[in-house]
Amino acid sequence: MAIAPLRTEDLLPGEGIILRKNANAVIDVSEAGLSRFAFDDLLWLVGMRGKEAIGGRLYLTNYRIVFKAHRFNRLRGSYSIFLPSIEEVRDASVAVTRQATVFTAMQHFTFVVWGIPQLIETIDQCRAEFDDSYTAELAELVLAEPWKGGDGLAAVLHYETLNIALNAARRGGSGFTEAASAIADGIDHTFNPAQAAGALQVIDLLLRAGRNPGDL
Repeated sequence: MAIAPLRTEDLLPGEGIILRKNANAVIDVSEAGLSRFAFDDLLWLVGMRGKEAIGGRLYLTNYRIVFKAHRFNRLRGSYSIFLPSIEEVRDASVAVTRQATVFTAMQHFTFVVWGIPQLIETIDQCRAEFDDSYTAELAELVLAEPWKGGDGLAAVLHYETLNIALNAARRGGSGFTEAASAIADGIDHTFNPAQAAGALQVIDLLLRAGRNPGDL
């Protein structure tokens, strides 16, 4: 399967890959606006009624979780879930299907993946090692190179929106909230779930940065 790897040039300054795993991102078919998936009458057997698994690869770095879909899916793209935004990672396995669910304040993401105990342990360790005072700096790094945050953020942040968001974020404090609002204004029904997820997770990061402005 053709999955574009997360390359060195895709990483943010100071970022390194800790773990990579083949994975499927579970989406709700109706919320994604897709037609019914063939043979989905059998998916209830593995806890996937009304769901579809989007094949791809899951990366864990010292900043975030990145999911990149392969090009043979009905939905394509990539998105990031930032470590300071993660509230819990839970084993959500059903029957023979091994699943992990990542919870943030705004969304939750379920992935079909093997080696869940190690995955959860490694994510939790990375979360524990992430210094919350660095959240504001991470938010600035993402806004400075939005295409690295995922297709969704890059799609929402046209030049003028990016300029408004970045200038607001550089003021720190309430400026991060203004930046989050600027990005939220760019999200509409035309964005697919991966694009919306990527943008919403950056909004979450910016709101948290506003509560932890650091030394900016």
